[in-house]
Amino acid sequence: MGLYRRNESNLWWMSFTVNGKMHRRPTGTDDRKLAERIFAKIQTQIVEGKWFEVDKARQYTLDDVMDRFMAEHAPTKEPKTQKSYRNCLAHLKPFFSGMTLDKIDTDAVLKYVQHRRTEGGRPGTRNRELSMLSKAFNLARLWKWTKENPCQLVKREKEDNEIGRCLTDEEEEKLIAACKGFLGGQLYEMVVVALNTGIRQGEILNMKWEKIDLFRKVFESYNEKTNSWRTVAMNETVYDLLKEKAKVRSMSGYVFTTSEDTPIIARNLIRSWYLALKLAGITGLRFHDLRHTVGTRLGRAGQDIHTIACILDHSQLSTTRRYVKHNAESMRKGLSVLERRHA
Repeated sequence: MGLYRRNESNLWWMSFTVNGKMHRRPTGTDDRKLAERIFAKIQTQIVEGKWFEVDKARQYTLDDVMDRFMAEHAPTKEPKTQKSYRNCLAHLKPFFSGMTLDKIDTDAVLKYVQHRRTEGGRPGTRNRELSMLSKAFNLARLWKWTKENPCQLVKREKEDNEIGRCLTDEEEEKLIAACKGFLGGQLYEMVVVALNTGIRQGEILNMKWEKIDLFRKVFESYNEKTNSWRTVAMNETVYDLLKEKAKVRSMSGYVFTTSEDTPIIARNLIRSWYLALKLAGITGLRFHDLRHTVGTRLGRAGQDIHTIACILDHSQLSTTRRYVKHNAESMRKGLSVLERRHA
């Protein structure tokens, strides 16, 4: 048991016995003194009964962990979460690719966070990536691949909860006109629905005639984020649009479809969206910003926070609060109900 060199390499190797079995491992260095320190550390781990734990972490890379994560854990989640995992992996894998688990410590995770900051993006995006990495390490611990989770000591960033880009009245006129030339005019219809309901892009694409009640002026909307249905009220604009649309097509299947009567997919919607923006001369506007526009307009019109939260289907009022900006006049109006006249 000790240090030695192989004929084909200048590196120092170690040989040692654990529970009666001989093991040989490279030290990774050609420096004798450094090799001795590494060997001494291994001997300490053997005495403390920790060597197998450390050695196993050297056998697996983060690629191995993520492959098993996506094969076993991801399929148990809803499609929205699976998509988020794939987006996170697109950044995590290139940075940590080939690294064994024993090499990924807190410092390595902090370096990743700094790397992602230099690339731009939102704090919330980085937080989701860290959450996925942390979950992967927790699973690796259950699989007995490692004993540590290097993400535990890394604080999540405060997320920027600012309102996204808001559509102006002038831009709306240009956008509406431009959208009429895409997807057989259906891009225009979808934008009108978005601006008059505040529902999400996925909810628009998933609209079905069987869920629409023109008599009651409501429709059932499927939210992929929560995997649930909810009732959405129509104003006269949406009611008139759907009523006219129902006259030229059978009220079955999806509301917005291709010429082959298949549902319009998100990729084609977004492609047409950016072409329409270019035609209208509008920059920096996402389809999701139509939802922000609805929230902002409702807030400016004085709608109460609970009404806005219900319309936008927010589960937490803290999300809605950014749209509600009270001024002195609105507070004075509220306080008027407390007035009492005393002689």
